[in-house]
Amino acid sequence: MRVLSELEPKNVFSFFEDICNIPHPSYKEEKISNYLVDFAKERKLEYYQDSLNNVIIIKEASKGYEDAAPIILQGHMDMVCEKRPDVEHDFTRHLIVIRVCINEELGTKIIFKSYLLREQRLVVMME
Repeated sequence: MRVLSELEPKNVFSFFEDICNIPHPSYKEEKISNYLVDFAKERKLEYYQDSLNNVIIIKEASKGYEDAAPIILQGHMDMVCEKRPDVEHDFTRHLIVIRVCINEELGTKIIFKSYLLREQRLVVMME
């Protein structure tokens, strides 16, 4: 059952919820790395995944911007796992409990990048 389906923008929070359902602590990034590869495959995007689970996804420029300078969006996939000593939670197996108060930096970065990659036309103006 999805718990964030009523939050806007829906397509952004959908990615966030997907990511929260994938355990991704430091040094255990294989599942989140494979999620990103599947994301690229579903959208027919060029991608590279190395033996350390680093992923590069390439999206071609929007029509009319083929000669513009490329843009890179970079970030880490792992989550720094912290919990209170009295809480029993295995970050390699258990999902993240989602609350409406969302402040998880990594998820925000990945979902924003995922949103940008899924857009059919993307124009970024830089000064």
